[in-house]
Amino acid sequence: MGWLKKVLVGLLVLWVAHKIGQKLQEPPLPKLDPNPWWGPGQPQQEDVSIRRFTINVPEQDLEDFKARLALPLRSTPGLEGANFTYGMTADTLQSVVQYWREHYDWRQREKKLNTYPHFKTRIEGLDIHFMRASAKVGSAKNVKTVPLLLIHGWPGSFVEFYDILPLLTHPQEGSNVVFDVICASIPGYGFSQSSSKQGFGVLETGQVFLKLMKRLGFEQFYLQGGDWGGLIASNMATMYPDNILGVHLNMFMVNTLGVNLKTMLGAFLPAGLVVAREDQAKLYPLTNLYSMILRESGYLHIQASKPDTIGAALNQNPVSLAVYILEKFSTWTHKDNPNKPDGGLLGKNFPMSLDDMLDNICIYWFTNSITTSVRFYSENMNQKFISRGLDNNPCRVPAGLAAFPQELMSQPKNFLTHKYYNIVSYNEQPAGGHFAAMERPALLAADVHKFVSKVEKTT
Repeated sequence: MGWLKKVLVGLLVLWVAHKIGQKLQEPPLPKLDPNPWWGPGQPQQEDVSIRRFTINVPEQDLEDFKARLALPLRSTPGLEGANFTYGMTADTLQSVVQYWREHYDWRQREKKLNTYPHFKTRIEGLDIHFMRASAKVGSAKNVKTVPLLLIHGWPGSFVEFYDILPLLTHPQEGSNVVFDVICASIPGYGFSQSSSKQGFGVLETGQVFLKLMKRLGFEQFYLQGGDWGGLIASNMATMYPDNILGVHLNMFMVNTLGVNLKTMLGAFLPAGLVVAREDQAKLYPLTNLYSMILRESGYLHIQASKPDTIGAALNQNPVSLAVYILEKFSTWTHKDNPNKPDGGLLGKNFPMSLDDMLDNICIYWFTNSITTSVRFYSENMNQKFISRGLDNNPCRVPAGLAAFPQELMSQPKNFLTHKYYNIVSYNEQPAGGHFAAMERPALLAADVHKFVSKVEKTT
């Protein structure tokens, strides 16, 4: 009879939570200053022109980079059998740096990065960088072009999207849409200017991106993102439902009273009552989940509390920067990678090329943006952020959710309905992790096409 008591207690708690939820009013959306100034000094007249931009690192910066990269490595032998569980290994680093020195050619990679046109425009005192990939309809019939804003995360950049862009901008089998894609860099990342003032977080980023899309002539558009990009996209869809046609996410977490109660109850109630049997492994046992969070979130605590310290350290040498970022590419791509001698990074089956990962690292290096990028954690993980969190504000625009099995954290669909009131699609992907656009561009593109096609058919 023990299981019956657990069921009855669980049902009682859920009923109480439901009644509490009925009495709780939907909180008002936070109010943002519609015309803030995040640039240095006092507000000035803004140049709203859209300027063409070409990636062209000055030769002196490239020579300085090569000189720093050529410095002798100071490495420490790893512990026997530890593999990547302690982080980057000396042997793996030696292999990466040797390739970087002898085979990687920034000028050739620069040509690739310029295959799509880049632009800058001034918004709220900041130069905002974006890349545009126009739709290529060709001879396809009955295909509609729709605008899509792609938003990256950390430690990513616009570099994440190069392999997925052709799949989004060209007609695909079974889809009645193609996309006019805008890839915007979060302020403080890559070629987007960082805020000179405290307080620039995800909500402020969303307002800047809304203004960007309107300036480009898109009053309504779709959103796609993961990591910070997923949170920015989710918040934009919640804050600006009249402007967002739909939001597609490849990373999503909801933190509400109802979700937290379900998480706790599902830990001791029989499978299927709160969490479906097929979803049990996403959350349970909770001890494994929480130990994984503790193990993988050390960087988050540092960046949320002392971002300028870690930023200053990483900014001295490209090898140091690569160590910090590549470790994330390893662990966040597959949960078993820490158990491999090279973290999976040098394996034939690793889903991202070393050149692509080095492109991303070089963008951080040449734009001097690692410190300003990690400050984003500090600006978003404080009392102000918590008080303005939108988890309890429902997102009513159509939502598409792509669940990749190696993502660090994932929640069942019935948890996500506490936030997303109009889930059009929730699809379990067969492979892939945190960097979905780089790892599995075909899977992510197909899911975006299916989601938007479905939304467009109902409008």
